[in-house]
Amino acid sequence: MRFKFLEHRTDAEIEAYGRNLEKAFENAGLATEETMVTLSSIEPKIKRIIKVQGEDLESLLYSWLEALISLQDTRGMLFSKLSCKISRKKNLFELKAACLGEKFDPNEHEQKTAIKAPTYHDMKIIQKENRVTLRFLLDL
Repeated sequence: MRFKFLEHRTDAEIEAYGRNLEKAFENAGLATEETMVTLSSIEPKIKRIIKVQGEDLESLLYSWLEALISLQDTRGMLFSKLSCKISRKKNLFELKAACLGEKFDPNEHEQKTAIKAPTYHDMKIIQKENRVTLRFLLDL
């Protein structure tokens, strides 16, 4: 299982999983895309590179999700394939992602829910051997 939606009254609460931090971040990105449109309807036609930084892993996750939401809002971009690399540079974490997708087309993509922003509320990053769980909330 890559991710699951949890019960929440007004927002989207999500747990994303991976065998390592990078896979968990990829799956968090896919869950964010699935919140906006049906993920399987997005064709991997256009490649975009996204780079974000954070002072800690929580702020890196926030910046990553915010970048995906912003690209949908400003450029109409949706992504179905994500490949993340996370590194530490001095006092910052850096994520560089190769993202494959296409522009939103109302004839091809059923729009589900608009996302205002990710939040830090109840955000958790749990790292265990061979398993990382990211829990986060998207403000709808």
